[in-house]
Amino acid sequence: MPLWLQVGLSFFVCGVVIFLMWRIPRRGDALFDWAPPLALISVWAGLIALCASATLWVLSAPDPWIASVLLFLDPGAIGAGVLVLWIYRRYDSVEHTVDYQILQAKVGIVLGLVAVAMGYLFIFTHKPPGTMVGILP
Repeated sequence: MPLWLQVGLSFFVCGVVIFLMWRIPRRGDALFDWAPPLALISVWAGLIALCASATLWVLSAPDPWIASVLLFLDPGAIGAGVLVLWIYRRYDSVEHTVDYQILQAKVGIVLGLVAVAMGYLFIFTHKPPGTMVGILP
């Protein structure tokens, strides 16, 4: 399967999942207790992922770390932020804490996306096409 088709299908599947997530009816305040720690996790995971992606550029042997950064840290930051936004969807808040948690989630998502871009830029500039990533030579 060509790479452009794989990437296109990945974007399509992610778009469908996110669209369907927002269509699920709310169950009241059932998950509101999860939002504050998830917002905090999102921001810190995004910062750690950004630092780890930046560290790839200075390591002498970054291959074992590429997979863990791109498969665990980056999706963790983005996923935690999206869950916070999903929990507070269609929620009319008068509390500033909810607004700050939504802001934390958005910052975590942006940091995670920048970390993903930095990681893939590293791969595109330092690895020849067709070589395995994340495996020691």
